[in-house]
Amino acid sequence: MIKRLISTMLISFSVFAQTPQYPEEEWPVSTPEEQGINAQKLERAFQFAFDDKEPHRSDTLLVIRHGKLVKELYRDGAQAETLHRIWSCTKSFVGALYGITINKRLLTLDTTISSYYPIVDKRLTVENMLMMSSGLEWNEGYEGNPLRSQVIRMLYTEGFNDMATYVSRRYQVYKPGTHFQYSSGETNLLMGFLKEVVGEEKYENYPWVELFDPLKIKNVIWQRDQKGTYVGSSYLFMRARDFAKLGYLYLHQGKWKETQLIEAEYIRKSVQPNPGFLSTKLDGEWNRHSYGMHWWLNADLPEKNEPRIYPDVPNDAYFALGHHGQTLAVIPSLDLIIVRYGSDKKQNIDRNKLISLIVQSVEKN
Repeated sequence: MIKRLISTMLISFSVFAQTPQYPEEEWPVSTPEEQGINAQKLERAFQFAFDDKEPHRSDTLLVIRHGKLVKELYRDGAQAETLHRIWSCTKSFVGALYGITINKRLLTLDTTISSYYPIVDKRLTVENMLMMSSGLEWNEGYEGNPLRSQVIRMLYTEGFNDMATYVSRRYQVYKPGTHFQYSSGETNLLMGFLKEVVGEEKYENYPWVELFDPLKIKNVIWQRDQKGTYVGSSYLFMRARDFAKLGYLYLHQGKWKETQLIEAEYIRKSVQPNPGFLSTKLDGEWNRHSYGMHWWLNADLPEKNEPRIYPDVPNDAYFALGHHGQTLAVIPSLDLIIVRYGSDKKQNIDRNKLISLIVQSVEKN
């Protein structure tokens, strides 16, 4: 773990040695060559992403390097201004909102959820929830297991009116912090808890005032449940160019221009494998899908005797991932951000191949 922390710090120092150029409403545009990318090799990645012979279906792909938009492509009716549903990638925005709220000293990672949801275990903290280690009973399944899926019940039937309360009533199966279970429910409980912390009046505009406006994200839709709680698990719609700004905020340790929106320590903790994940044996390749705090990671896992999930992608990469192949990839060691939107109903895109093709196109710092 110490080696991993030192490695991350060294990467961060090398990437941030130069003063970053932050985007305004739009990203500054450059060419691949000007940003040290081989254009022909990069084109191979785009050809793979949009290949009709492949089972996946991409409608958007963009690449940003050194804070410059070097290439983007849209199809199937998608355009630069299209507000695309990002499904579970929404969770990473919830993680950012909590980082901001902690930075404002309105709560801490140790704040207990029972202060507003007294039915839950008194030991359950904000940190446990951000790490998907609440220990609450949950079955996360969609098309493959609809009858047992609690996420479908939450989104569309029993929990539709008040998702946070629905989740708070799940049985406590494990001690908080000891067992990882990916759960859209935990994120929606976090969004209900956030409403209680900041107050209902401020909550309505809170994501805009505290996150979207500073990043100059002007056009975004975030749907709410019948209780007025933002559906943090999955109901955010936004442009790919704006989605990339979240990656840039994390890439630069929570700083946007001259403002430290999120503490750097919170960012570092968000992109390190969490204890609950490391202590939980998961089925198949899920055991290699490392998780931090509302971000997926590509970390090597000697604690589990497992290699990283994407072997041809740098091990400092981290991701927001969503249903049907939605992807935000951040690779600090290459100062690289990738956004891919799709509709992968037959088969998810091979993320290792797509991202590695883009990585292979990077030839200079």
